[in-house]
Amino acid sequence: MLTSIQTNVPKILVLALTFLSCTAFCAQKEKNKVAPFVRVYNLNGEKISKGRITEITDSSLVVSRGEKSVNIELSKIDIIKTKRSAGNNILWGAGIGAGTGLIAGAIEGESEGIFGTTVPVEENIVIGTLVMIPVGTAIGAITILFKKPKTFSIVGNPSNLKVFKEAMREE
Repeated sequence: MLTSIQTNVPKILVLALTFLSCTAFCAQKEKNKVAPFVRVYNLNGEKISKGRITEITDSSLVVSRGEKSVNIELSKIDIIKTKRSAGNNILWGAGIGAGTGLIAGAIEGESEGIFGTTVPVEENIVIGTLVMIPVGTAIGAITILFKKPKTFSIVGNPSNLKVFKEAMREE
């Protein structure tokens, strides 16, 4: 027993040093921040754009969504809301619930029903999905409580846009 431990010490030491060096390399890596997601509303209360902030100048806000960038003049901006809407959380929850129910029903496979009858795989998938969609939707609705979006009133004022710009730097 003692000889096997002595022969494994170099292997254990190399393994331990490998793990330690990996964590040291990760500790040195700087994380890239993802630009905040915003929804921009005009003076009539209509949403005119949504996406990630690309640039904030003294006279405009540039928002990109995918490959497309939109330059919004300061005079057209009334309100800027950060984060996505509450419906986004609910939709994601419902989708995850549906996927979970689908997988659970497929894993269950053909099973014995309540009255001793055989329940086919397809029915288990449908039942699992129908049960899990409301569960996922409820969980998505609960996550709204932790979202903490912010609303900035710009009203075409350059100083208000400056306050928004500073708030986005801190995030």
